[in-house]
Amino acid sequence: MNQDDFSLSAQSFKYWEIFLSWLFKYDSRCYVLKERTLVYENPSEGLSRFGQTYREKMASKGIICRVTPRFEDIDRTSEVLKMIYETVESPQMCEWAACEVLAKVMAYRNLKVGHTIPLPVMGKHGCMEMATFVVDRVFDLWNKIKAFGFIRTDSGEGAPILLFRGTDFSFMTEGGRASIISDLDPKGPGYSIFEKGQKPLHDWLKKEGRPGRVIGHSLGGVVASYTLIHEAELMSQNPYECSYAFNFPGVSEKLAQDWTTLNARPNFQGFVCRGDLVSKLGNLFGDIYEISLETPLSPIRAHEMLLFAEPRGYLHEVDLAKENSSSSRHYYSKLQKQTSSVIYEFGLKFLFPN
Repeated sequence: MNQDDFSLSAQSFKYWEIFLSWLFKYDSRCYVLKERTLVYENPSEGLSRFGQTYREKMASKGIICRVTPRFEDIDRTSEVLKMIYETVESPQMCEWAACEVLAKVMAYRNLKVGHTIPLPVMGKHGCMEMATFVVDRVFDLWNKIKAFGFIRTDSGEGAPILLFRGTDFSFMTEGGRASIISDLDPKGPGYSIFEKGQKPLHDWLKKEGRPGRVIGHSLGGVVASYTLIHEAELMSQNPYECSYAFNFPGVSEKLAQDWTTLNARPNFQGFVCRGDLVSKLGNLFGDIYEISLETPLSPIRAHEMLLFAEPRGYLHEVDLAKENSSSSRHYYSKLQKQTSSVIYEFGLKFLFPN
């Protein structure tokens, strides 16, 4: 791509951001919060520099939330995970930052069975430790929408991890087209691909012989949510083995109710971003926190950028009862259902998995 193409791409992205921000007003993309605010700071300059590679050059995402085929990008992501462990002293911040990189960067890599991944994990005494995981299984949920099963291979203990890839906004690849279609699933974003992949996911978790964790972003986050609810008995309840979803759409009212009626709920935290439209869909559940930054974000940046790589941010606990009944959530959820139904009836019904 030449310089003129890059300039056109950058300009197109800029105008698309402006249009979406105008169409979906910022106030309607904020969440109903409880009063307590936590200020967090990222002490890692290297992590901050890596976060800035998102949209830094001519509207390119770099390797953040973008599928690339190069194996060297796996090594680059592994170096970022090691850097987080070495430079972020707070155990909680270290885990949040590492799991966000896992969901928004590593999940988009061309991982194969046998690849080893260094990952900071929370130990049972609340301290972080550097663990070695290996890709034990690559799942093709539907039409090359990927998920990855990780198992720990060093001498320490650690829950197996299911990592789900988020939406790949590429019409040039089969997996990209399938993930965009799955966002428009009238059953709920990603629900049909979860139904298709549930048995192999269940079988893998059961084979591992100990409760697992799920991690995902966007479409991957909501498929992780479905797995967490439907396979709750195979998910870890240990306080130091948390499942995470980032910038994910909510689930149906029935599934949110199913979560509240579980006899034993898995350990789960979800993160949404002030300004993100995607997380305004459906019903949120679990322990949900809104992240906000110093300046308002467009819907695209709020959805995709690495939030814990920012030098400073704010965490607020979401008031689930008020948020799930808010007028903005009702409006966006209704709009999504109506749009999905129309598109499904007029062309997509034959493209979904049977």
